[in-house]
Amino acid sequence: MEVLVGNNVKTGHPVVLDTATAINGHLQIAGITGMGKTHQIRSLVRRFVESASSLRRPLRIHVFDPHGDIDLPHSSEVVFSEATAYGYNPLDINPDPHYGGVRRAIQKFIAAIQKHKALGTKQEAAMRYLLEDLYAMHGFKADDPSTWMPDDPRVVREIMQGKEGRIYLNVHYDHRARFKDLLKDPVSGRFLGGFDDFDKNPALKSKNSWWVYSENYVGDFLMWEPKMIFKVAPTMDDAVRFTEMKLKAQFCGTNSAAMALLKDVNLAARGYHRKVAELSKRGAALDAAERDALIANLDKAKERAVQGYASYMDAISTGRELDDLIRYNSTDVLTSVYERFQNARASGIYGSVAPPFDRRAPVWRYIIKPLEIPVQRMFVDMVCARIFERAMQAGVQSDLVEIIVLDEGKRYLTDEDDNILDKIANEARKFGLGLWIASQTPGHFSDDVLKATGTILVLGLSEADTGLAARKLGIDAKLLASITPQQTALVQIKNKGVLSADFQMVRLS
Repeated sequence: MEVLVGNNVKTGHPVVLDTATAINGHLQIAGITGMGKTHQIRSLVRRFVESASSLRRPLRIHVFDPHGDIDLPHSSEVVFSEATAYGYNPLDINPDPHYGGVRRAIQKFIAAIQKHKALGTKQEAAMRYLLEDLYAMHGFKADDPSTWMPDDPRVVREIMQGKEGRIYLNVHYDHRARFKDLLKDPVSGRFLGGFDDFDKNPALKSKNSWWVYSENYVGDFLMWEPKMIFKVAPTMDDAVRFTEMKLKAQFCGTNSAAMALLKDVNLAARGYHRKVAELSKRGAALDAAERDALIANLDKAKERAVQGYASYMDAISTGRELDDLIRYNSTDVLTSVYERFQNARASGIYGSVAPPFDRRAPVWRYIIKPLEIPVQRMFVDMVCARIFERAMQAGVQSDLVEIIVLDEGKRYLTDEDDNILDKIANEARKFGLGLWIASQTPGHFSDDVLKATGTILVLGLSEADTGLAARKLGIDAKLLASITPQQTALVQIKNKGVLSADFQMVRLS
């Protein structure tokens, strides 16, 4: 692909970025506010799309728009915010035995959390154990790559169409009467859930399933654990609920089911004493039959609670519950991990609904303006890591096939050793992935990133930044000062087989 950047001011010759001869598809654009960075992004994106189209080559450009002002032709746009359900599941598992797996998915998630706010040693260990157990509950075993393949999402969508927002529960036969009693809200009369018969879907192992709407999975419904209808990766909602169940077990010394049955005992006891108190106020007493019925109800509730706790005690014989006490360290540690999961879920970027980008559109515009800057950073890290991982799996490419475009690059460039942008700058060339970053000064870029970038475009700098930029770029400060805003720029294009490349003053096209 060949793209015109401008014309050399001295010779008038066109200055062309040719992806076949440039050392890579990386680009840096430096310029203070008002120098035309956004205009150049629009122009270059448009020209690359047109060039790829004329050559009939595949090209996908991911534009992360922090200000909501990079409007582009040929683009599919999605707004990301706390008010939208769109996002990426950070717990998605890559089934590739070489690039994916449970442990890698867990490590990537923990690394993302660590960047936002550091985890203590005990917190990190508890989070790791929780996620390992959560994946296992969903059918993904850390040590068995054969279990890493989820059910076909197309089949899941087809079967679950119209059933979104439901949580299916493991309701034992003996509990069904109680579950049915809870389904109807006594105040509004609205049904909080129901029953689905999946017998006509042979793809499902689990046929008959009781469910509640996700917002109703609180209170007494928590005595029943979620049921896996499909083999799919857990979500942040699953992580929050799973951790909440573990917390209740540690706080109460028992599980949710036994606690719900204990609540029944308290309700029955209160009902008995309330009836006695009401009659006492009127100078009356319970007749024998009514008294026996109330006491029988209380005794039945006690018996069920004892059975529930006995079941919990039986479970301890497997070592599972005692292991939990050891693995999760303490309720304080578990509580802090639970809060991290809650905060991650509330960030607005980990929604369970995949963004509806049009796959036919060559440009995907991620409008992240509504997100707070720290959350923007988390989002860009996550999505860029996904793009890079996918590019590595696709293998070596002969030309540029994908580009990441970042405005306000200073927000995302950090000094961390594992910064994903540094990794892409240094390793993504052979996989056909380009990285474009726009920022106010070359001083925002590390020396390693500058060296790894094939094309540098300087649109105009402040006087305070000129000296540092001249040293980092290896050019005369007077040359930088001679740029005419929005008319001329300095351009360096490094080509294969050439050890060095001079900056040219070009008249922007």
